[in-house]
Amino acid sequence: MKKANQAALAAMLLAASICFPFFSPGVPGASAASAVSPAANATAQPSNIYRISLDGKKQTLVAQLPAVHRASMSPSGRFVYAEKQGFKKTEPTIPYLYDTKTKQLSQLGGFAKWTNSQDDLFILEGASLYRYNPLTKQKTLLVNGTADTPILDYAVAPDGRYLTYIQSDQKEPDTHKRNKLYLQDLKTLKKKVNDQFALSAEEQSSTQSVQLLYWMPTSKKVLYKANGTIKELDLPTGLKYTHAFKRFPSFSNDMKLRFDIKEGRGFMTDLQTGKSVPTADYPDPIYVERELTNIFWSPTGHSYVAEKFLFTSNAQDATEQLVMKTANQSFTYPLDGGVYLNTKDNIQFLGWAADGKSFFVGDLDSVHFSRFEGWQSRVR
Repeated sequence: MKKANQAALAAMLLAASICFPFFSPGVPGASAASAVSPAANATAQPSNIYRISLDGKKQTLVAQLPAVHRASMSPSGRFVYAEKQGFKKTEPTIPYLYDTKTKQLSQLGGFAKWTNSQDDLFILEGASLYRYNPLTKQKTLLVNGTADTPILDYAVAPDGRYLTYIQSDQKEPDTHKRNKLYLQDLKTLKKKVNDQFALSAEEQSSTQSVQLLYWMPTSKKVLYKANGTIKELDLPTGLKYTHAFKRFPSFSNDMKLRFDIKEGRGFMTDLQTGKSVPTADYPDPIYVERELTNIFWSPTGHSYVAEKFLFTSNAQDATEQLVMKTANQSFTYPLDGGVYLNTKDNIQFLGWAADGKSFFVGDLDSVHFSRFEGWQSRVR
């Protein structure tokens, strides 16, 4: 299934005269997004984005982009945020925004994330954090940052009211005071420091490749990594708690189910009964196979799409599928029952439609470690 019709798709791309570029690094301008000139190289295989119906019976091609390596869909399904990985040590990873309606591809000034409920991008540009509306082109400064005070991670509450972020002060000698948790009201832009703590060198990465924050679906609690643990800030009371678990749990939006990974094993817990069951097809005390590794909850109810690890391949990669499950049925992706290689095929879940009636999948370009200079893979 993977890229079987790439030649035909490339021909369609040219025939449609879509203004796609062959990616090349550029200098970000004053605006959040700058239009990119057309490509001279038409031989690169496109990255394809599909909308999948909730019953698994319909797959619709919604966008074709030049080769990109990470992507996510806006809640409305109109815009695609994408990144082209730099494989050489001297090549930067470049972020882009694609409009599926106008077929315009624009380079962004920094890495970005979508909000949960509307088509707003939060962009880290020049060490500062901005809110950008791709329809109105309006850009609002939220947080000032510098090379000495980088923003390590940020997340918007599910209800869109608050932004929480972790900002580091690299000149602070006390490591337990170096990183601060902020909560900002997105209407008034007033912000407050709620905690200060130490983080590991990996967690202080400036690439935002390590998740440090997780909002509960209720928007009343936020979990964050601190001092080698996971802590919780309860917004109504302002109280903070330290948890024993080392990885963020994942709750369904109706707060009926919780997914956890404990010692490499996935577990799904019914929060009404307290019953917890392993997510592996055949739980094994030694081998971790046929196991759910990541959950993407529907914006309504507790349907989900999950990444499922099947087994290790001979290509030094992981053989995987996506699993879609509702209360009444389940199916796997690829829809033909096949499998894919995690980094070589690079099939990615890109997001749910806002109404929860479909979701998006990307058939993106390979990020296998053999493509990286020195065979040392990295994120950004």
